Amino acid sequence: MKPTCSLLCFCLVLGLSPEALAKKKRGPGETAGTARSPDSGRAPEGGPQPAPEPKAAAAGDALDFDFFAQEQGGSAGASGTSGSDRLQLDNPDLAAQKAKTRRWMLTTHQTLGITTWALMAATVVVGQLNYNELYGGGGGSLKYQTPHRWLVVSTSAAFATTAAFSLFAPSPYDKPLRFDTGLLHRIAVIGATAGMLTQALLGWVTARQAEAGNPNNLRTYARTHQILGYTTLGFLTVAGVVWVF
Repeated sequence: MKPTCSLLCFCLVLGLSPEALAKKKRGPGETAGTARSPDSGRAPEGGPQPAPEPKAAAAGDALDFDFFAQEQGGSAGASGTSGSDRLQLDNPDLAAQKAKTRRWMLTTHQTLGITTWALMAATVVVGQLNYNELYGGGGGSLKYQTPHRWLVVSTSAAFATTAAFSLFAPSPYDKPLRFDTGLLHRIAVIGATAGMLTQALLGWVTARQAEAGNPNNLRTYARTHQILGYTTLGFLTVAGVVWVF
């Protein structure tokens, strides 16, 4: 009996010793289910590494970002220097209405421009006939002088109306100045304007010299007026070509 009891006590000590050791290693508030061995969170060598645990977001790192912050900032900066951009932001309906009006005025400007070019071409042709009749060995007839004057008046009126439709067209948006067909059109129109004003002045002076019977420099004035007419027609041609095509 005594050996049997000793054997049972020995087995009991062996069975309880791991549990006692585990309890001793665990803290007083831990349970058996929450106890972890020192190597439990370590990945085996050669195996995949565990993903790092996500850190809690700080109070200042809340998800309050704005996708359009930069865009709105850029718009605000532009509106500070551009009234057209401010109009698009503050009153888009008015901006759309102005864009529609501008489109109609520029379309009319284009039609009037082609008409002005045709009148200018007719003025140059009749002016050449008048020059040939008076200074190019013709009979000296004045039959082309009256048609030439009416064409000059018509061309000038058409040119002024065409320019007005462009100058007074509303601009609901800003267009930066760059070298393109629009800039070439403007340069050609400026040249045509200078040519028309010079022609009108020189033609008036030439007519007054002829009416006064003063032949001094009359042929030179007429020749210069003729050259300016062709030059102005050339500027109008360039302006029309770059605008239409």
